[in-house]
Amino acid sequence: MNSRFALPAALLAALLTAPAAAQDKVPAPTHPPGSRGGLYSALWLTTDYRYQGVSSTNRQPAIQGVVHYFRPDGWYAGLFASQVDYGYAQSPSYELDFYGGRTLNLNKQTDLKLQVLATVFPDNHTPGPSFDFVQGGASLIRREGPLTLTTLATYVPDGSYASRQVWRAEVAADYALTKAVTLKSLAGHTWVENGRSRSYWSLAAAAKWRWLGFELRYQDTNLSRRQCGFNPDICGASLSGLLTADFPLILF
Repeated sequence: MNSRFALPAALLAALLTAPAAAQDKVPAPTHPPGSRGGLYSALWLTTDYRYQGVSSTNRQPAIQGVVHYFRPDGWYAGLFASQVDYGYAQSPSYELDFYGGRTLNLNKQTDLKLQVLATVFPDNHTPGPSFDFVQGGASLIRREGPLTLTTLATYVPDGSYASRQVWRAEVAADYALTKAVTLKSLAGHTWVENGRSRSYWSLAAAAKWRWLGFELRYQDTNLSRRQCGFNPDICGASLSGLLTADFPLILF
């Protein structure tokens, strides 16, 4: 391994900290009344895989997928996978997020979701500390007619590439114009003990037709291109598209 990549990789890893998080990427499938459990799966194609406003694919498209198992008592587990490219020779080419948790129905309008997530990069050859990490999180979901409000808090005790402790707070609002069209907004902040903290935000419009979905999303952060280290292209405002294909829900 060439040591000249160590510093750029360290800067990049500290920036990204927690690349993909199934905590806030995996949609919660509807659990039909009386079902004993089920399996939800989907494939996604995005023009630029961004997490917390920063590109994880060097502004290139990525194929993603999820398999999500749920039980009627609220317990669930799953796997999220995505292509990645951090813009240097030894960068990993994909990531895997293994997650599990429980959704608690506080009342008809409010859910509390508790989750543990383990992110790994099996083909990572970056010199230095591991990119892999474990994250715990909790989200409160409140529904008021067409409006859904979500607050999220996560904690990583030992972040990617020796970034140490990482905290995140996030709030999102989705408004369903119709059954097929939803407007979305999101804002958050990540605090990194040994790295660069950042604020991020996004606005999006999503449309659904049968098993297909499309989302157009504007994303940005408070980071300048210079603050992104050796690869300034991963920062800056972005307008990206996301195409989704849902497979039939399997009930047990």
